[in-house]
Amino acid sequence: MSILQELWYGNIRPNEDKVISDEEKELVSLIARHHETLSYSLKNDDLDVFEKYADCFTEYASLIEAQAFEIGFKLAVKMLIK
Repeated sequence: MSILQELWYGNIRPNEDKVISDEEKELVSLIARHHETLSYSLKNDDLDVFEKYADCFTEYASLIEAQAFEIGFKLAVKMLIK
C-alpha cells in the first residue's frame, strides 16, 4: 500500500506518534486532578454544566488538532511540489 492509502485506512496515525514531554505530562496530570476535584465538589446542575463545558472543550481541542494536521499536511505538500 502507498503511504496515502495507509493514511486513508487508518494504518498511519500521525497524532499517535507524538512524544509527550514532561511538561505536557504534568499539565495532563493537573487537568485530571482539577477535573476530579470539581466533579466531587459540584452537585446536580452545576456538575452537569461543568461536564458539558468539559465535553465542549474536548471537542474544540479535537477540531483544532484536526485543523493543525490539515495545515501541516498542506504545507508539506507545497514543500514537496517546489
